[in-house]
Amino acid sequence: MSKFEPIRKNPGEILRSEDWNQMQEDIKSEMERLLEEIMVLRKYIDTMAKSVTLTNMESPVGASYALNDASIGDYAATVLGYITRQYIAGEGNIGEICKFGVLDYFDLLYYWAGALRSDKGCLEITLEYVDGTIHIQPDLFLHNYTQLQVKGDRNPYYEYLLSPNERVWYKYAIRNPHPDKEVRYVGFKDTDDENAPRIANVIQHLARVRPV
Repeated sequence: MSKFEPIRKNPGEILRSEDWNQMQEDIKSEMERLLEEIMVLRKYIDTMAKSVTLTNMESPVGASYALNDASIGDYAATVLGYITRQYIAGEGNIGEICKFGVLDYFDLLYYWAGALRSDKGCLEITLEYVDGTIHIQPDLFLHNYTQLQVKGDRNPYYEYLLSPNERVWYKYAIRNPHPDKEVRYVGFKDTDDENAPRIANVIQHLARVRPV
């Protein structure tokens, strides 16, 4: 686009229609360019996000085990990525697996998990907000941790970690329906006595940056 050059006239001089029209076209082009830049900036701002990874999470409930604990499933390693411990209620048991403190706002929650048989929903996640309200995400399907599975269309995972003995941790996500509320705790519950879901001591949450 050509640089806009102002047309200067002395008092009393007549402005030619050609000059006036050209000036209007230059102003219009400049305004369209600025509007396009504003739209691009707006789109960038709307997609900005803050990611927080919480490691070595400890739970006030449930029991954690080392990754190489053969009594509940050995990963042949003590560390996989950021994962250093696993929480599990155990085969034949149901109930609360673990609960992690968050105290933050987020849109998406990522968690690492796996199940024993992966033939039905076996996990329930509860978001407990600071204001005392809760949101429950029931009947979450988890893939078999003993061998790598295809994603499928039931709670597909985002990525996975493979251990030296080819055991698997899958990374899943749930959406927070109330991102404007501060989350105090994220709770994980075993709802099936056969699948023995396990939860890693690492979670990640993603929050869209909202313009003030």
